[in-house]
Amino acid sequence: MTLSSSGQPLRPKLPPGSPVVLAGRGEVFVRCAEGPPGSPTIILLHGWTVTADLNWYPAYAPLAERATVVTFDHRGHGEGLPTKRFSFADCAADVVAVADALELEKFVCVGYSMGGAIAQLTARQVPERVAGLVLGATSTNFRGRGLRSLRLSLLPVFAGASRLTPAGLRQWGWQQTVFNIIGHNFGRWAQAEVLKGDPQAMLDAGAELFNFNSRSWISELPMPIAQIRTLGDSVVPDYLQEELSHAVANIAVFAYRGGHASVVTDFGSFWHCLSGALDHLGVPQAPYTTGQAAAS
Repeated sequence: MTLSSSGQPLRPKLPPGSPVVLAGRGEVFVRCAEGPPGSPTIILLHGWTVTADLNWYPAYAPLAERATVVTFDHRGHGEGLPTKRFSFADCAADVVAVADALELEKFVCVGYSMGGAIAQLTARQVPERVAGLVLGATSTNFRGRGLRSLRLSLLPVFAGASRLTPAGLRQWGWQQTVFNIIGHNFGRWAQAEVLKGDPQAMLDAGAELFNFNSRSWISELPMPIAQIRTLGDSVVPDYLQEELSHAVANIAVFAYRGGHASVVTDFGSFWHCLSGALDHLGVPQAPYTTGQAAAS
């Protein structure tokens, strides 16, 4: 990432992108970094409130050395599809629609946090097309217990109340929240990325996180699954990430100590785990050569 004269981060160098029409759904901006000829395709799925670029910008270049990388913003986030009522099921269907538009027969899903839930649902919708899953800083559910569960239970209430609030007031509240949470250490580019989101969609997504639960069916998914655990994560605590580890037989677990933002702030540690996870899924290491096992 380039720094300004004051040392604050500016917009990083990003892969090319273009609008893609999704049949019956609308138009979404999709980035694509071409990998080695014949290599598999990885679809990156970002977390709650952020954008694909903000979540994944350090990963674009190293990932493109071993696979073609595709990413886009979820509906209601960034430049994603507009939505009247956000749902994970719709987001998973959007992933499939992007794959259809790009004529991808098979692909690997790499999901982080909320993106991990969407990746699980995508694999459930089209198990024959998802060649593997990498699930980072995520779980089979996000409710947890005690005070955490109580706090999250308020999100559906807030989402409902927000629909009765004037749009201008919702937007103002969202701006104040972003300015308070994302300080100048991340720079104005990060603030601008998050502010692209629809405030109502953010609350609806929070309600979806509260209601999501894949414990009863994730073990039935037929593709190989790898997990990246961010130990000491205060957003998705260790015990919730551990539930995912216990829910899937033969899951490959890679772990490092880092907070929820460490996918960016400690990318070296995250990349070490992601590389191991892709090895487990059979995504060839660069340079790609014919005959290697591949999720293609």
